[in-house]
Amino acid sequence: TTGDGKTFIMYYTSRDAASDKECIGVATGNNPEAFRSVGAANDKPLICNPAEVGDIDPASFVDDDGSRYVLWKNDGNCCAMDTWIYIQKTSGDGSTLEGQPARLMRNDQVWEGSLVEGPTLWKHNGKYYLFYSANAYNTERYAVGYAVADSVLGPYRKADKPLLQTDMKNGAAFGPGGQDIVEKNGKTWIVYHSWDPSVSLRWMQIDELVWQGDTPVVNGPTRSPHKKP
Repeated sequence: TTGDGKTFIMYYTSRDAASDKECIGVATGNNPEAFRSVGAANDKPLICNPAEVGDIDPASFVDDDGSRYVLWKNDGNCCAMDTWIYIQKTSGDGSTLEGQPARLMRNDQVWEGSLVEGPTLWKHNGKYYLFYSANAYNTERYAVGYAVADSVLGPYRKADKPLLQTDMKNGAAFGPGGQDIVEKNGKTWIVYHSWDPSVSLRWMQIDELVWQGDTPVVNGPTRSPHKKP
C-alpha cells in the first residue's frame, strides 16, 4: 500500500506502443481487485529506456523512514547486452519518480550467465539485502543470489555463491528463482518457482529464510509440505 495505508499500488510490465519495447507502468486502486493506470492520462509508462532494450521485473521497497523506491532490470539479455538492476526513489505514493536511477549490480559472476533479474530488496539488522535471480529460467543453472550493502544505494557486495540453487535430492528444485520474501507470525519466508523439465511447467515453492549472523540461509529447497505459516 501507499503511505496513507488506504491505496494499493501495483507496478507492472507491458509493451510500449511507441518504442515496441517492454516498459514499466504504475497503477493504483482502493482495493487489490481493481487498479487504474496512473499514466493513462498522458499515455506514458513510468520507466522506459528503449536504448537499453526496455525494462522489466519491477519491485517496490519502503525504508524504515518511509522513503519509497522502485527497483527493476533492463532487458539487455535479449540482445547480447549486460543486464543491470536499477533503483530509483519515488514519491510517497509511489506514482512518480524522484531524482535519478542508480545502477546497483550487473551480471559479472560465472554462475549468473547472461542476466540478473527479479530484484527483491530486504532490510535486516540495518543492512540492505538485494536478492536476485540469474541465468536461464528453464535450466538447472537458474538460481537465487544476494548482495549486501550498508546503504540503500550501495555499493552492494555479492555473496560468493548462490543462496538457492538446483537440488535434485527427492526432486527438491530444478532451477529455483523468481523469489519474493514475506513475513508471517514472526518468521521470514522465501517464495519462489522452480522448473519441471518433464512437462515444461513451473512449481511454486516456499521455504523458511533464517539468519546466521548477517548471513541469510534458506531451509531448503524442498517440496515437502510445511506447517501453515
